Amino acid sequence: MLSALLTRANHARLTLAHAVAPASQCHLCRAWQSEPVCAACIQAWRPSTRRCLRCAIDLQDDHPDTICQRCEDQSPEFDRAIVAVDYSGPWPGLLARLKFQGATALAKPLARLLAEAVQHRLGNTSLIIPVPLSPQRLRERGYNQSWLLARQAGQYLGVPARPGLLERPRHTPRLMSLSAEERLKQIQEAFQVAPHAHAALAEQDIAIVDDVMTTGATLNACAHALIAAGARSVSVWAVARTPVDTRSDHTDTAASG
Repeated sequence: MLSALLTRANHARLTLAHAVAPASQCHLCRAWQSEPVCAACIQAWRPSTRRCLRCAIDLQDDHPDTICQRCEDQSPEFDRAIVAVDYSGPWPGLLARLKFQGATALAKPLARLLAEAVQHRLGNTSLIIPVPLSPQRLRERGYNQSWLLARQAGQYLGVPARPGLLERPRHTPRLMSLSAEERLKQIQEAFQVAPHAHAALAEQDIAIVDDVMTTGATLNACAHALIAAGARSVSVWAVARTPVDTRSDHTDTAASG
């Protein structure tokens, strides 16, 4: 009888401990806590960076302006870009886990990181949409990481987020395996507004969300389609921005889906 009582008491203690214990480990420092990435790691790997107001590329400390020379020479289709971090340190690994390894729980802390970067420049944003995947890529992966980020960021910011308004009907090969010229050809006119979506997009101030921004070619193509459909303005939001010295000259690695 005593042994049975002790067993039940031990079981109750273990059950209570499990209920109040952290549910997971931080993907970076491996500390046990309740979030996929702990606040300490996010703070440690989120340096303050001066960025171009148009394309969000990091500006050198001695750069006299707030717009980079590339945007001065040729403005992108979108009005502005906002990113949370550079595509360096631990962020490429975390984004790859979200994108390719089914670690969808990472969408929450990464979207919060993005929302914090956006909140002071939110402006009149009235609608958030994700960069779409082709139907084939969506079937292969089972989810669109950009939609997970867009939906969560919208909840943090109190802005509605909707999928399905912008489509990518034509499947393209993974762009990182193609030459620069082939990649640029593949991404041109790859996106279109869904037939039912024109009324929902008209006169809206739209933010389009992706996980990684490289040159912005993918996001530029998205912005072009949205503006042609009647959007009043288009902003670009991305979790990470590839530093200038690792960018391709022609396209966006994020365009590979």
